[in-house]
Amino acid sequence: MHRLIPLFFSLLFLLGSNVAHAAVPATMPAVPGKRIALVIGNAAYPQPLLNPVNDARAMAERLRRLGFEVLLRTDINAAQLQKASAEFSTQARGADIALVFYAGHGAQAGEANYVLPLGANMTALSASAIAAQGVSVASLAGDLQRTGARGAVLILDACRQEYTRGGPMAVPGGNAASHGFADTAAPRGVVIAYSAGPGALARDFWSPDSRNSPYTSALLDALDAPGLPMGEVFSQVAARVAAMTHDVQKPRVSFGETSARLVLNMGSGKGVSPPSAGVLASGNSGMRAPAPAMEKPAVPGAKVWPGNVLQDINYEIRMQIAARPFPRQQLEKRARGGDLVALTALGYGIGGGDAGVKQPKAGMQWLEKAAAKDFPIAQTYLAELLMVKGDPASLKRAGVLLDAASQAGYSPAHAYKFDLARRTGAPPQDAARHLQDAFMGLMKDYQGAAKDLMQPPKK
Repeated sequence: MHRLIPLFFSLLFLLGSNVAHAAVPATMPAVPGKRIALVIGNAAYPQPLLNPVNDARAMAERLRRLGFEVLLRTDINAAQLQKASAEFSTQARGADIALVFYAGHGAQAGEANYVLPLGANMTALSASAIAAQGVSVASLAGDLQRTGARGAVLILDACRQEYTRGGPMAVPGGNAASHGFADTAAPRGVVIAYSAGPGALARDFWSPDSRNSPYTSALLDALDAPGLPMGEVFSQVAARVAAMTHDVQKPRVSFGETSARLVLNMGSGKGVSPPSAGVLASGNSGMRAPAPAMEKPAVPGAKVWPGNVLQDINYEIRMQIAARPFPRQQLEKRARGGDLVALTALGYGIGGGDAGVKQPKAGMQWLEKAAAKDFPIAQTYLAELLMVKGDPASLKRAGVLLDAASQAGYSPAHAYKFDLARRTGAPPQDAARHLQDAFMGLMKDYQGAAKDLMQPPKK
């Protein structure tokens, strides 16, 4: 940033008095028109989510600072949500910007997307149950479209992962229901921002120092900077979330023939300079929350994950592998886009035979792609398949992968190293050490999870 300051003043000198008469860009009117938002946070499910209500309150506060009239609703059912959306559609008629933010559960049924308010049965959602109990994203977008607002924005921080592990939505076989949202385009005149890629779950939690999800934290941070066009805001959000979740969660946005140049923060609020690298917003009261505490890696430059977060991601992977019928086509679509969870679930599911089919070569190819991105869960599963092959070259490669995975904070890798030590005739004390490391790592992971859930968030 300091390099830009001399250039800025040089340009002022060269342009002289012409700068004072420069026209204000059409996308940044000096006096904004009506700006109104409906903000919804649903957390009080039978298995409560941690952050949606916090996210909704933080967004409501931030939008008010930016000159929005805000209608805040928390822990509402489908009928209440539909009523709120319809009433908002009338109140926002002719607005300059009409914005709807939703945080909570969501799912897809076939090619249709639904948010799932309170009252939905989260333990056995079939496609028909989702349609009957949810509120369709298409209807929310339609209500926004009918406002005729110059900028109609729908932000969905939905399809939350149940961090406390009660089992993500168990989908009976034969139904086209799925985790995550389908890849659908926004209707004309509406922007739809999704917190995760097609078919993927969004993280509800990322740090005990933040009371917000990764997506909402990044969005609040991006909204701090005045004058950013909406396209740039969502681009920054995507980059921040990818960094915060080690590329596991990748947001997306669909512009339904709407200008990406519209500005949400026009300087009417307490805009602050963008944060320096590695500093992210908690979004509660303008505070900055540090990224999750990382251990010092054994190898300089190596990425180290919080172990309990890896355990939670692995739980999601195992649930996708266990789904029947196995969602191979959906996983392949996500995997081609670089989704690490999909790459790993697909690779191990078909490579190890856990998906009902066994194709070791194809499975290892998918796992190689995820392992190449230093994803420790994929490295561990790939090592397991190499150990099954059992030839010296495969065992040697398995050892390298397991070393990387264990150094990255994935405690199950130590258990595999114990097995590898026995297979390769390593001294008994080495095998015992790996087993002890696996046990100690697992205890540390559970302690981390308990701390995250029990420790009051910092304000």
